[in-house]
Amino acid sequence: MKAIQIVAFFCLIMIWSIAPAQEKQQEVNLADSTGLPGDNFSLQGALALFKESKSLEDFEKKLNSKDNDVNNLDLDGNDKTDYIRVIDNAKDHAHAVVLQVAISKTESQDVAVIQIEKDGESSAMLQILGDEDLYGETTIVEPAENVEPADKGDSKRGPSAYSPGYQGIYFNVWYWPSIQFIYAPAYVVWISPWYWDYYPMWWSPWRPLPWRYHYMSCYHYHHHFHYADYHRTTYANQVYAPRRNRSAQVTERYRDARAHYKATQATRPARPGTNMNAVRPGRPGTNDAVKPGRPSRPDVKPDSRPQTKPGTRPEVKPGTRPQTKPDSRPQTKPGTRPTVKPGTRPNNSQQVTPKQQTRPSQPARSPSRPAQPSKDKQSRPR
Repeated sequence: MKAIQIVAFFCLIMIWSIAPAQEKQQEVNLADSTGLPGDNFSLQGALALFKESKSLEDFEKKLNSKDNDVNNLDLDGNDKTDYIRVIDNAKDHAHAVVLQVAISKTESQDVAVIQIEKDGESSAMLQILGDEDLYGETTIVEPAENVEPADKGDSKRGPSAYSPGYQGIYFNVWYWPSIQFIYAPAYVVWISPWYWDYYPMWWSPWRPLPWRYHYMSCYHYHHHFHYADYHRTTYANQVYAPRRNRSAQVTERYRDARAHYKATQATRPARPGTNMNAVRPGRPGTNDAVKPGRPSRPDVKPDSRPQTKPGTRPEVKPGTRPQTKPDSRPQTKPGTRPTVKPGTRPNNSQQVTPKQQTRPSQPARSPSRPAQPSKDKQSRPR
């Protein structure tokens, strides 16, 4: 009897231990693997490490640490994890911090880019974008904040800042140590000194873990970050776009995986934790309440026209012209000219014509010399 009680006790313990594991397994199944290499790099984990880092060099070291469970990539296919380089591209108030893997001596592949913009004296925002070649599409993750501040962002300090023109808010990252570092006056733009086949002594690659184990190890990072469906950091994105690096080897190796992802993309569940409220002004939301399906025509609008507007013209508008406007011209306007305007000129015009042919009587006397000069000629002495 005592043995039965002991066995029952251990069975209960096993049931209690298996139940949480099954629940966590269900959470993993909700975001099933895409089959693309991006499944082996946690964008949420990268932001969490960036938040804790004191410099970009410190950030690069944390990314390549096995204990942090962020990087599980093997893009070159050598059965060893890849080293992630950190390269900053700075211009004006924007930074594009690129996370990159050296595939060979001549090729590099961007994994993600952290885009940062300073939009106030004590305000900055950021997003991390997973590269399309690794994630199937541009995947955007940002710090999560679901409560709009009471002061609409008028406070000079605080964990979040109000974003005018958006229904949601963005997280103010100005006071993160890494942000303070890159915006310091004495900051020198960081470019990783390491390259292909030349890595730091402290780094030791490990064999990549299966995707499911890796996902479960870094799932705790998801609680503080969510997916977004648009760019906030538009200027930083412009800084990064001409500097993007793609590897032909990676493109060819995962060609079939990308084709399968695009073919099954419509049937995949939505990403968990997507920021549904923060949308661009004038752009419909992503939930069903904001973006309903196309409605059908209501019953008050029948297919046929109403009786008040018949298909044929009403009787008040006959097809022929009314009698008040006959087709022929009225008698008041005959086709021939009226008698008051004869074809020949009137008699008064005939009296004017002879006057133009003969000279007037007054000019006829002008050729004769005056009488005074003739008298002077006769009295002139000889």
